[in-house]
Amino acid sequence: MDTLWDKVRKNLIEWYEVASDKTEEVAKVGRRRIEMTGINRSIEKRMVELGGRVYDLVSVEGHRGNMTADDDKVRKLVGEISRLEKELELKEDEIRTIKERERSSEGTSPENGADEKKE
Repeated sequence: MDTLWDKVRKNLIEWYEVASDKTEEVAKVGRRRIEMTGINRSIEKRMVELGGRVYDLVSVEGHRGNMTADDDKVRKLVGEISRLEKELELKEDEIRTIKERERSSEGTSPENGADEKKE
């Protein structure tokens, strides 16, 4: 028969494990969100640069016809923005995967009986 102290200690250990798992999930998600902020800033910089370049091409005195799509710098910036958008999508997928993995592991832990999950 477990003493009161044994029960308290067991509960503290279980709570510590849950808190530790949640902390790890939050840290992983937080790192991805910080990386996403950096990617968003890079996209913003490229968009500003692209907007300036397009403005220059469109507003040039005597400019007839739309040559923006053929401009090498515009195409390079569009390519960089597309690459960064894909990178953002990957980070969002990583966050979803982390959260799904953590949620699924909560249900498979031997300490978590079916009765405890019904709360």
